[in-house]
Amino acid sequence: MKNIFFLMALAVASFTMTSCSDDESEGKSRITYYPTIELKGSDFVVTEKGKSFVDPGYVSIMAGEDVSDKVTVTGNLDINKSGLYTLTYSTAKNSDGFGASTTRTVLVADPNDPAEGVFINQASGTRVYNGNTVAYGRDFRVVVINNGNGTFTVDDLFGGWYCQRAGYGSKYAMGGVISIADDGTVTMVSSKVPGWGDSLDDLTGTFDAATSTYNIVAVYNGNTMFFNQTWVKQ
Repeated sequence: MKNIFFLMALAVASFTMTSCSDDESEGKSRITYYPTIELKGSDFVVTEKGKSFVDPGYVSIMAGEDVSDKVTVTGNLDINKSGLYTLTYSTAKNSDGFGASTTRTVLVADPNDPAEGVFINQASGTRVYNGNTVAYGRDFRVVVINNGNGTFTVDDLFGGWYCQRAGYGSKYAMGGVISIADDGTVTMVSSKVPGWGDSLDDLTGTFDAATSTYNIVAVYNGNTMFFNQTWVKQ
């Protein structure tokens, strides 16, 4: 009799648990199809200042269906002002509320300005640290933007050493502002690397407008590191 009672109680408990589970899952999808989005072209593009920006495009797929027409693009792109702008591409959400997004960086620059645009820090440049010299070894991108007041914003005064070469990411780029004198002398106005929270000790250099070439020496880490760089406009 005790065994029969135990089995009946177990059956009731199992039925109760199953019923609760069914109630909790009611109205919820057992399979969710996550939307995806893929940019056409590069995630970094350059557009000419003063001219309309033509987006390279994107493709969004959900449950095997092309839903690119439901993508929303946001960002404060000003084609009349030199600068780096971020565009965000957001997909439609699926029935369970899941969406996806990605970003593209757009550089607005004047191609006729020899001092602004995309420059390539040459692989032959070097970092000298406590007398030990190591070459960059590869070309790295440096972006220079004319601020319109005699100064220029540079995305990395390290020339890509840490953020690109070492792979540390953008927090370890030495962003800064420089000025260019009439004779081509380059001086530093300000600098900062977010990842470490410090700045350069000094910067010297020259700019040749005829060849759109910067020659830069950035001094760092208590005057123990010297980044010898040559940036040539792409």
